[in-house]
Amino acid sequence: MRSAACRLSGLALAILAAGAARAQTTPDAGGARPLVIPQAEGERQGKVLGRALACGAERERVEQVLRTGRARMLAAVGRALTEERYVLALDDAMRLETSLPAPSPGACEKALAAFERLETAP
Repeated sequence: MRSAACRLSGLALAILAAGAARAQTTPDAGGARPLVIPQAEGERQGKVLGRALACGAERERVEQVLRTGRARMLAAVGRALTEERYVLALDDAMRLETSLPAPSPGACEKALAAFERLETAP
């Protein structure tokens, strides 16, 4: 019985050590990788991009941000989650935002500021 407990505690130590090593190798200041939920990111970014388009942002700038966001998502969660969750949520949110009536000037100012933050995000 004791050997099983030792193996279990050895396994737990190995898992903890691997997790600590991984946390030390991440570039974030806190050491932990941020949680990425592809569909939530897609919806958030789609709203920003759709509103920016509705407010007159240049299509080329929006397309560049789309390419950059997709590349980031591919790096964060892989191809399957990017294509099956992120892209679909992004497309749905953009389609909804661009189908609504044009936002007010104040809302456009906020939307374009959010677009610029997304555009310059690291």
